[in-house]
This record gives sequence, structure tokens and C-alpha cells, in this order.
Amino acid sequence: MASKYMLIADDVFDVSPGAKARSEMVRQYGLSLAEKLNAPVRLLYVQNPLDITMKNSERTRIHNTLEKIRQSSKKIQVIEAFGNPVDEIFRLETSSPQPGLVVMGTQGKKGLERFFLGSVAEEVVRNAVVPVMVIGPKVTKAPNGKGKILLATDLTTNSRRAEAYAKKLAKVLNLEVVFIYSSLESLRIADQYAAASGTAFMDQSTIDTLHAKSKQALLKKVNGFKADGVKCSFKMDSHQPTSQAAIATESASGNYQYLVMGTHGRSSFVKAFLGSTARETIMSSAVPTIVIRSHNK
Repeated sequence: MASKYMLIADDVFDVSPGAKARSEMVRQYGLSLAEKLNAPVRLLYVQNPLDITMKNSERTRIHNTLEKIRQSSKKIQVIEAFGNPVDEIFRLETSSPQPGLVVMGTQGKKGLERFFLGSVAEEVVRNAVVPVMVIGPKVTKAPNGKGKILLATDLTTNSRRAEAYAKKLAKVLNLEVVFIYSSLESLRIADQYAAASGTAFMDQSTIDTLHAKSKQALLKKVNGFKADGVKCSFKMDSHQPTSQAAIATESASGNYQYLVMGTHGRSSFVKAFLGSTARETIMSSAVPTIVIRSHNK
């Protein structure tokens, strides 16, 4: 994990109060984690062709900002590019050497605005082949180096890569991992099977059995982490989806440093109007969300 570099995608063009604060927070979290992982950093700034009419004063400001970042640490390599930010991120993400983590921020857009204007962070999360750490709009505190890793799982193969990454990260940072799981996930899948087989409903006995099997699966995962030297525990929720349960757990404790989860992504159209578990989590989490695609391309 420490042998790969960290790619921080930072937009220093937008100087609105919210965007500027998000940019600074992205750099703070990225550089803090890179230092702990002893990883070199490449900071990417992409000038969008739509910004070609920017004033000379704005060009000077951006140049000075990037130069200040260059001078702040010998471990930071600043890369300037011109084009589509998503394309440039993917170009670096899939080239050799490959980054171990992409770090970026988002202020979030909603509904039709998101559909028509797009979101760089959302596009990267949906298609990235390496883990992506997103600093969402609710992340307002600088990293303090304390806390646990909250690991959202659905107990299927979709969460395996996220679980493996969380274990590696916890070992390097010496952090505890807490699994969070909603039994509604199992009930939803079982209900789909029941409907397909012509069964109108599930009785309480079936629900109790599913709950017991989910708990058993969580215990097995926890014991596996412990066997690898990682302190670990789990929490189950039977009243709300995993994404909401994760945010509720995080908010109630206030003792988490990262939230890790897996995703498999959807098309832009479907995501814009039907929503996304990953997006909802990123938008609501008060700590950085590290998202790992369930399968590589």
C-alpha cells in the first residue's frame, strides 16, 4: 500500500467559499493519509476548456497557488493538464505506475442539475479501477489521526474488495475496523427470490433464520480480521438500509476516521433519477468515504 503514490485531484480554479474550503480539506486529508502511508503524492489540476476565457489575474492566482503547493513539500509532484478532468484522472489512474488511491472532493448536485451538469467525483467513483476517497460536503474537520474505520458491507461478493482494502488500511494505520450491516439487505434479496418463486410473503421463522445467518457471516468476517491482527467488531441494523445505518452509526459515535464501502456503479441516467447508495453515503458522511468498485474493469 505504501509503495504506490497517491493522486489528489484538486480544483483550484473555483474560489467560492465552499469550493475553496473543500479544496483545502481535500489536500489536508490526502496529504495526512499519504504521510501515514509513506506514499509520494501527485496533485492534479486540470484546466477545463470552458475556462479558456479566464482573466490573466485568475491565471496568475492559479499559478501562484500551484507553486505554493509545490514548495510546501518535496513529496508533492504537481501535474497541470488541459481538457476534461474525468479523462485526465482516468489517464493517470490507468497508466503505469498506477496510484494506490485517488483523493477528491465534491460539493454535490441534485436531481436534474446533477444529470445535466454532471459530477467529476461521481463519474470517477462509478468507473475507477482503484479506490477513491471522496471528501463530501459534510466533512468539515481536518484529520486528527484518531478513530476507527467504519466498513459498510452487504455480505456479498460486491463488498469483498472493500473489505480487503479496509483490512490493509487498518493494519498500516493500526486502526480498529467496525463492520456495519443492515439485515434489510438479506430480506430484500430473499423477498425477490420469494416473489420469483411465487411465494407471497416470508414468515417470521424465515426472517429469524436470515437474521441468524447474517450474524454468523459477520462473526466469521470479524474473526478473519482478528486472525490477521486487526481489531474488529460489528454492528447490525434491522430498521434502515446499510447506507443510512452507516451514517447513523458514524454520527452517534463520532469516533470514526474513514468510512469504507464497495459499489458497482450504474449508468448516468439511472443514477441521476433513482439515486445511489454510494452517493447518499458520500453526501451524508462527516468523514471521508473510500469507495472501491466491486470488480475491476
